[in-house]
Amino acid sequence: MAKCVFIVQGEGKGHMSQSIALMEYLEEAGHHIAGVFVGCRSIRALPGYFRESFQGKLSCFFSPYFLRTPNKKGIYVGRTILFNLGRFMIYLGEVNRIQREIKAIEPDVVFNFYDVVGALAMRKMDPKIKRIGIGHHFFLHLDGYSCNKGFRWHQWLLKTHTTMIMRSCDRVLALSFKEISGNSTIEVVPPLIRRMVREINYQTGDRYLVYLLTGGYVYDLIRLSRSDPDFKADVFTDLSPGIDLPPGIQLHPFSAETFREKMACCKGMITTSGFDAVAEAAYLGIPLVVVPVRNHFEQQCNSQDMERNGIGISARELVSGVQNQMQVFENSTFRNWVEMAGEIILKTLEE
Repeated sequence: MAKCVFIVQGEGKGHMSQSIALMEYLEEAGHHIAGVFVGCRSIRALPGYFRESFQGKLSCFFSPYFLRTPNKKGIYVGRTILFNLGRFMIYLGEVNRIQREIKAIEPDVVFNFYDVVGALAMRKMDPKIKRIGIGHHFFLHLDGYSCNKGFRWHQWLLKTHTTMIMRSCDRVLALSFKEISGNSTIEVVPPLIRRMVREINYQTGDRYLVYLLTGGYVYDLIRLSRSDPDFKADVFTDLSPGIDLPPGIQLHPFSAETFREKMACCKGMITTSGFDAVAEAAYLGIPLVVVPVRNHFEQQCNSQDMERNGIGISARELVSGVQNQMQVFENSTFRNWVEMAGEIILKTLEE
């Protein structure tokens, strides 16, 4: 059986969730995860559920990250590029360290969950090691795919970033909301959803579930709740707004168990447009509204793909009445597609 190493982008929680789901499939098939490299400042700063899943296997490394706008609703693209270029020598040192540590592990396979420092480290690995890239971003390179959201130069930047990762891989797996054809370079595979989410028995409740990558939207929710006293929501965010909350709003620090509990009985879900949050809601059939992070081209494309597939609706702002636009998603085809993920990826590993 294969000895595997994961390299995981630490920006947001989506890539971490994907890596846990893949670990579950691999270990069920008898494979072994020997090490996990994740972009972070310290292991203690990582979500508890992620630390517990890979206990004793984690190693942090410095990796590029976004600079947020002061209102915490968007990102600075130009400033982010300049800031991270100034840290180039730090990242180069991390590339060399990752290469040394992976060489010492002697894995059969390295999976890269869309990290550019990890991609550079993978370029000079032993040719006997299979290198596999995983992420939904690779969709940008599929024939016929288009995203007409955002600025063209943002699209060019993301495609350039994605190309750097693809060039370090022997195989590229593009996560997709639906089953479609890939091409000679990219294989399309189902979303990777953790077992703890797939096992939820969803029942509609009377409170909305809110998960926000950027906390600035909390203030919009507070205004929404004040204009609609019937609006009740459990909001997962690291932001403390410093003002009195309406009776219907309850803030929670992120906890996998609490989130799972609220997800199982929510009325609908409101979230920034991360691929994995959308996929999890779709799998459970939860009505969905997404608000893409401003200037975040990938999230804008995610919201467009979500609407194309009838999963939910996209909103520019969280305003009164937006929750009333939610519709139930008929998800039987989507669930069947997701259930094929383990089989398809394991077949890729064995080829």
